[in-house]
Amino acid sequence: MFTLVRYAISVLIWVGIAALLLVLGKVVYLIFWTLVGLLLLVIWLGHMTYHVACWFNPDFKPIKIILAFAVVLIAGLAYFKYFAAPVWNTWGSTKEEIEEHYKADDYCPDAELRTVRTIEINVPRDYIFGWVRQLPEVDTYGFDFFDFRGKKRFERLVEDLPDLEEGDKFLLGRIVEIKKGRSITFDIGLDPKFPRLGVNCIYGGYYFRDIGGDRTRINMVMRADYDGFWGWFYSQVVIEFGDFFIASKQLSKLKKSAENSFNKKE
Repeated sequence: MFTLVRYAISVLIWVGIAALLLVLGKVVYLIFWTLVGLLLLVIWLGHMTYHVACWFNPDFKPIKIILAFAVVLIAGLAYFKYFAAPVWNTWGSTKEEIEEHYKADDYCPDAELRTVRTIEINVPRDYIFGWVRQLPEVDTYGFDFFDFRGKKRFERLVEDLPDLEEGDKFLLGRIVEIKKGRSITFDIGLDPKFPRLGVNCIYGGYYFRDIGGDRTRINMVMRADYDGFWGWFYSQVVIEFGDFFIASKQLSKLKKSAENSFNKKE
């Protein structure tokens, strides 16, 4: 009974901290906190499994449970690293787009991690560029539960926004180069909201390619260089795991909203 009460208190503490991070908009920290919760859940399941096994066999050795969970964990990590991550890191991209040189590639020359995620949108290049340009104003990651803090949504294109320039704040970090209608490249590492934790540098960018017929391909690129275990762990969690869901949702929502708005305008 005491163990169940302790678990319940732990869950309430976890939920409270998660809610606070959500309200403050600390998405990166929330991803970490979610992984901590999953780790605790695995430990609890192992603990409860051990107690159940002891009811039926008082001589049961916990090493069996530990080894079983270790095997499952290692297998899961190996599957993610060698099968899931390569697909997630190049989501929607062609071989040519993956091998293409982008402005973000000029930074972090020793980057050990690079992602190119792509979506095709049925609107002209200059039109969809305007939707991406307004990201600092709408301040969204594509998930509705991150959008409740009084910010504008992706329901329409915000008109008459001033042109962005080098040094301006973007959704994350500051812009290092912008070519209107073609590209936005930014230094994420300059953003104080983005914890470094062993990451030496991290850059991102949106790159727009007109493929004719009012169709545009957007390549969302990210590069990161890191040192040590924490840098490696941080880059895997934030970029390969967390950012896959954020980026794919954001690009998919951009496609739906921009196409609907463009078709109404026509």
